[in-house]
Amino acid sequence: MLWQDITIAGTGAWIPPIRPEHQPAGGPGTGRPSTMALNGFTSAAVSKDNTATQMAARAGLKALRHADVTSADLSLLVHAGFQDPDHYTPSAYLMRVLGGKDTAGIEVGAASDGGAAALVAAADHLAARPGAKATLVTTGARFPDERWGYSRELGYVAGDAGAAAVLTRGTGFARLVATAHVTESQLEGQTRTREGHTGVARRSPVEETGFMPHIDVLQRATHRCIETVLDEAAVKPADIAHVVPIAIGSVVLDMLLSGSPLGLRADDTSWTYGRHLGHAGPSDVLLALDRAFRSGTLRTGDRVLVVSFGVGFRWTTALLEITRDPVAMAPAGRSHTEGGWS
Repeated sequence: MLWQDITIAGTGAWIPPIRPEHQPAGGPGTGRPSTMALNGFTSAAVSKDNTATQMAARAGLKALRHADVTSADLSLLVHAGFQDPDHYTPSAYLMRVLGGKDTAGIEVGAASDGGAAALVAAADHLAARPGAKATLVTTGARFPDERWGYSRELGYVAGDAGAAAVLTRGTGFARLVATAHVTESQLEGQTRTREGHTGVARRSPVEETGFMPHIDVLQRATHRCIETVLDEAAVKPADIAHVVPIAIGSVVLDMLLSGSPLGLRADDTSWTYGRHLGHAGPSDVLLALDRAFRSGTLRTGDRVLVVSFGVGFRWTTALLEITRDPVAMAPAGRSHTEGGWS
């Protein structure tokens, strides 16, 4: 899918305190490194005070300020969350604290692919409604140990964070060039709760096995999604300045990217940032984009490729082109929100 005149005008991130990760059983003292250590994680962001949706709201406020967009300008708010037990209707909360009186709100699932999928949903809205000025994408994830602590044994560390992006028509600093989707729904059963299973953790087959039994399918789907977006945009792999994948770990990313047109390894991507935060589900790619946009390393003309996937199993790739140097902060004195945080 090629896009016309859809741009990212601002991003935001809310990251709770980062703690060093301890090694699970099988690491130090056993004579061999743990799977988690091999996968490259060093630490994780851990929220004790904020829910996933509250972190998304704080990130959304930062994105609005970055874009210099007010709540009244928002036609749509798209929220991607993941199993948020604290907010039954997270988009309604986010509309109350971030939206204007005419802002509509929707929620998307897509698990770890949610951030990229929400970007596409927001872009669809702007493309379909010429009168719409701006859309806001928010993501939030919180992974309490009592539910997700087992993930370390599978080789990845879950991290808590909120992230956001503002999309506008033509006024932003990063143009959305093209997107592509791939679905391998025959794997859907791997994420379905097993009949009669009542335990807190490991409720589905993939939570027992991880991704490795399905790595061939995951590789083919990743390659197909990358190839599709590059072919449609007539862009060569050498033209990509920065690659933003989900932060699922260096071992898995190396396998997914190996043999792809990009010819990269995990350490050639934004994973070098994500390894410190942990895998924050749908927030991963927006966190990395926010970091890239605010770091000062991207220049006008640079192309950025987002490579996202989530259990279910679904993939989204998105090609962005930097059209001007991202602005660090919006001018002071503007009011961006209505309502309160409670």
